Amino acid sequence: MNRWQSSLFLAMGLMVGGVMLAGCAEQKAAPAPSQRQVQSDSDRFFDKMKQEERDQGKGPERPSDSGY
Repeated sequence: MNRWQSSLFLAMGLMVGGVMLAGCAEQKAAPAPSQRQVQSDSDRFFDKMKQEERDQGKGPERPSDSGY
């Protein structure tokens, strides 16, 4: 390798290393949700679960487990 090629190889290595380092930079953490947001999300979750339970109960009756 001549001097020009080794300089080019070194420059490319530094650029690749810089890009990799920038890609691993720490992102700013998202703020923690407020108590009101947590309560709202949990209320919606439980309402959805109740609705799914009601919908499942409206289906055809399931045979009871009579010990066969």
